[in-house]
Amino acid sequence: MNYKGIMAKASEKIMSMAELMEDDTFKKIPKDKIGYYIDEPIKIGRKAAEEIRNKYKDLSIEEICHELKVKIEIEKDEYDFELVKFRGKYNEDKEKIIMYPRSIKKMESAYKKLNIKFLNYDFLFEILLTHELFHHIEAVELGRISDKLEKVDAFKFMHIKKKFPIIKTSDIGANIFTKDMLNLSFHPKVLNYLYLLGTGYTDEENIINYFNELNRNFIDGN
Repeated sequence: MNYKGIMAKASEKIMSMAELMEDDTFKKIPKDKIGYYIDEPIKIGRKAAEEIRNKYKDLSIEEICHELKVKIEIEKDEYDFELVKFRGKYNEDKEKIIMYPRSIKKMESAYKKLNIKFLNYDFLFEILLTHELFHHIEAVELGRISDKLEKVDAFKFMHIKKKFPIIKTSDIGANIFTKDMLNLSFHPKVLNYLYLLGTGYTDEENIINYFNELNRNFIDGN
């Protein structure tokens, strides 16, 4: 299976579009605002990565977590019956990142079936940890991306209007932060699709077709 073709097709805009479409309020976004909800989080995530790298220079992600007093906790009790699992999670109340080793090892196993040797456990751990680190920085320094951006009209009845934030914009920013912090040649979200490929839940053609659809949706909204 040609995993390289999938990784090459997974551009920042296409993967950000995929993230945006997972938001519960996506269908309420006006088409001409789709680019805004992609471009702005990318800018914020990229700027945050630049500032953190300039401040902490050559420190590793774990060392940066230590400097920021973010505890890293390894979860030992994981359920094993779900396809989609947590691999990492930021607990804002306790300012700690919880990592899920069993799920990460399953990712590694799926990638081995695709002969992607560089996506080993340690590298995956670092990628996922970096993503969650952004959510900490977002919570304590930046402010939530979804609160910085315009809210959408999610409900309207007569003179009553309710606006909601686009929550997934935070993950769009986190993915770009991760990509830049680790100088990745690929977008981190593509790991989800490679996992589905490696575990046999889909095939290369379906993934490429989906990416093409995402690209059309993005173009239609701009």
